Amino acid sequence: MTKYQAIVFLLFPLIISCNSSDQPSAGISRDFHLPVVIQSPTTDTIEYKKMDCINEETFIFGGKHKFTDTLSLGERFLLDDTIPKVDIIKERSHPSPSDTLSTDGFQIFIDYARSVHYKNEYHPYGLYYFPIYVVNETSSTKVFYGKDNYAFGIQEAIYREDWSWRPIEGKSFDFCGNGHFGLKVHPGEFVLLLALKYQGEDKNMMRVRLEIGESLYISRSYEGTFSSNQFKLSPRFLRYLKDPGTGLSPWHFCGSVPVELDKN
Repeated sequence: MTKYQAIVFLLFPLIISCNSSDQPSAGISRDFHLPVVIQSPTTDTIEYKKMDCINEETFIFGGKHKFTDTLSLGERFLLDDTIPKVDIIKERSHPSPSDTLSTDGFQIFIDYARSVHYKNEYHPYGLYYFPIYVVNETSSTKVFYGKDNYAFGIQEAIYREDWSWRPIEGKSFDFCGNGHFGLKVHPGEFVLLLALKYQGEDKNMMRVRLEIGESLYISRSYEGTFSSNQFKLSPRFLRYLKDPGTGLSPWHFCGSVPVELDKN
């Protein structure tokens, strides 16, 4: 071995080490952090929703986005032209046996401190919401499932009488079978959802249950405001409970069990 070859041999591990530290590992995305949400002011009346029973709700679909420091929201949230058509799987509500993409592996981030306003055609005024981020921090593409412009999920809260988690929302009844979609969520991307904020005299820990296809996600808890009356079943849910032909089950509440259902 010549003197020159010996020097190269000794320096080779150092050269490799320096090059490796400068290059990110392939397929590993950077960590997600909550973005600053920017939304234009509105002249519409905006309120916190007031309820005296478990209401039927869905989470509003707010589009798919890349990890970002600042997120600008528009007036409407749909499967629009900002999402590549190749990422949209139409009329699909859950994975098929031959699918290679999974609904497992998402992370759920809640930003209850943030208020977002939204108004749809069914309400005379706007309502306050908070963001839910369905995040893909993994190195593989995942698939998210929704319908029309919403996703399936509920909020639940601590019931003080036995300190258990109980639903304050139920899944919305939807008798139309069309409009389901799958959405490919690549590494370093997230789906934005919006959940309602409520008026109420009670302030306690709350959390989100979110159904994505056949996967159920439960978020970390957050302190939120609601009414203790929201633990009661609505008249419509009570009719289902008393109707033996229909029935009522935890399925209507994403696996959570209302107080009145637990007593029957």
